[in-house]
Amino acid sequence: MSIALIVLACVVTGGVIRLLRRVPRLAFFATLFGAGVIAALLAAAPSAPVYFLGRTLTLDPGARAFLWLALTATSALALFAPLTFEQPSNAPARVVANSQGAFFFWALAPLVVASVIDSFPLAVFCWAIGLIALMLSAQPQSESRVGGAAQFLLLIVIASANLLLASRFFDLYPLTPENLDLIRNAAVFLALGFGLLLSVAPLHIWLGPLADEASPLGIAFLVGVAQSVGLWLLLQQMNDVTWLVTRSPWLNVLLFGGALTAALGALLALSERRDARLLAYLSLIPLGHALIGLGLGTRLALAGALLAIINRAWGVALVAGGMSFAEHHHERRWQIVGAGALLLGGLALIGVPPLLGFAGNYAIYRDLSGANPTLFAVLVGSNALAGATILRAMWRVIGERVEESNGEIKIIPYLGVIVAVLVFLVLIGAGIFPQLIAEPLLETLGKASYLK
Repeated sequence: MSIALIVLACVVTGGVIRLLRRVPRLAFFATLFGAGVIAALLAAAPSAPVYFLGRTLTLDPGARAFLWLALTATSALALFAPLTFEQPSNAPARVVANSQGAFFFWALAPLVVASVIDSFPLAVFCWAIGLIALMLSAQPQSESRVGGAAQFLLLIVIASANLLLASRFFDLYPLTPENLDLIRNAAVFLALGFGLLLSVAPLHIWLGPLADEASPLGIAFLVGVAQSVGLWLLLQQMNDVTWLVTRSPWLNVLLFGGALTAALGALLALSERRDARLLAYLSLIPLGHALIGLGLGTRLALAGALLAIINRAWGVALVAGGMSFAEHHHERRWQIVGAGALLLGGLALIGVPPLLGFAGNYAIYRDLSGANPTLFAVLVGSNALAGATILRAMWRVIGERVEESNGEIKIIPYLGVIVAVLVFLVLIGAGIFPQLIAEPLLETLGKASYLK
């Protein structure tokens, strides 16, 4: 019942934000109140399993910690959304633009179920529903061709089918353990399904076209929250289906995919000027770190991968908030705030101390440098290129022409500054005390038999 209340609170909060889309101040405080209610329900929810229609929904310490991540990142992005407020009208594009926060909470509702349900096929179904709900906030830019959002909707169907096929092979193999083809087929379909939805290179080709039709905040929710749910499901499968790891080259696939994803993300970001695309490509670098952390197969590297996932969610939220300041508030002080948030969020993504990304990267590098120096060099080089890209983006924001202040008092930008400062403080606090985050997650995921 507690999980159902959390889901209902997400839906209601989204609906209230949608109704108040014409008044950004009211929408901001409605978002804050709704996030507080959801947080209270999550804190008070019992850990005992809940049975619903033959399925078990379990809010164990790991799942609870993961949902705190999803809620905080979603709330930050929804609180940044009023920064992008445009003159209200009945035009569909304007309505969608002014109610982005509603779509974030509506997408979060099925993602909550995906994170706690004990059935992999149903979790995949809920994950797909959350992605589809997020795609409703995209705005097609061309009528003459299929846009990035439509392409991604097709990929959601294809990837979900691959994951459901992989689940079927998981069920069949224990019945005929001598049939090694089932292991190979399960690994192939699992790699295709997760590779498409997580934008793992070279299956990342949809990310750029989608970024052309989504705002930086929408892309931040996709890569920071929705894709984190996919990584959570992947981790759970690696725990539950241990023969997949021990009898197939799955760990090598993660290592290769992670290295390629981080390197391509850095190269694509270096040549990119558009905000949403830049954010999307920068997010590939911590994704590559997380995949390599999973592929190393050690407890320390797994802790680093979990921290990289969390740091990615908060880091892209801060970068997206900075881009929202820079794009929609052209006074000098807000441009400086936007450039600062972009810089600090970018530094978090590449793992500069004392931010959380440094703790995650250090845990991964410690095992990787001895096991595979080549991959270690690839990750360090990717971070260096990303650092240069972030500095260039910051100077571009500062160097743009600005408008003189007309003396009008704007409340929303000041509230946005408070949100950005809180996100940054959370990144610093988590970076200084990473064990507070890693331990609950490792309690659930850190006992897998495949770990070295």
